[in-house]
Amino acid sequence: MRKYIADYVKTCAECIRYKATNPKPAGLLQTPVSAQHFESIAIDLFGPLPETGEGMKWIFIVEDCTTKWVELFPLKQATAKECALTQLNEVFLRYGLPRRLISDNGSQFVSAIMQQLCYVLNINQSLIPVYHPQANPVERKNRDLKPRLAMMVGNNHTLWNEQLPAIRFAMNTAKCKTTGCTAAYLNFARELRTLDDVTTGLRSVIHNDNFVPEFTPYLKRFVRNMSQIKENI
Repeated sequence: MRKYIADYVKTCAECIRYKATNPKPAGLLQTPVSAQHFESIAIDLFGPLPETGEGMKWIFIVEDCTTKWVELFPLKQATAKECALTQLNEVFLRYGLPRRLISDNGSQFVSAIMQQLCYVLNINQSLIPVYHPQANPVERKNRDLKPRLAMMVGNNHTLWNEQLPAIRFAMNTAKCKTTGCTAAYLNFARELRTLDDVTTGLRSVIHNDNFVPEFTPYLKRFVRNMSQIKENI
């Protein structure tokens, strides 16, 4: 009887005409996954930060949507020209021209300079809606960067640019929940050698009296920074 009633209601013309529909709402758009490395890249700006001795105040973040490989570039100004030149010289001429460039609607990214760059290089520019910033793949890296910078910089707020290489290395050698692999492995088909792979007692070597004294402080700081980052990934 129950099945008969259900079937009758489904086919009843009057019921269909007046009954309110309750379909599942459409989900938010998601970023399609590219098959090739650096075929699609996402960009964002982080800052402003305390000005460094070199005049840097911003971080330009670039992420490959396929491998999740990250690049972090300090910038003096968050202008369209700075962003465009950094992409061209540091990304496009290193990894090749992408087919798709993903960003939010920041003035730097919707500028005439950026539009012309994408037009000349035949790059499809995809702008993320303001109401759904999570659709930008690099947004997560942006959130992760803040606590790592705070941890590494401490009270030396104007030296944050010196920590970017170590933070970038840690991000690219950490296993990604989305892919199940590190960005380094997906990019190079091998894992990068890290401090965990050093079995010669690096700390004892650094403290050796015969070690180059001028270089010792830099190596000590490198070991300390990498250890701190690894503990907080």
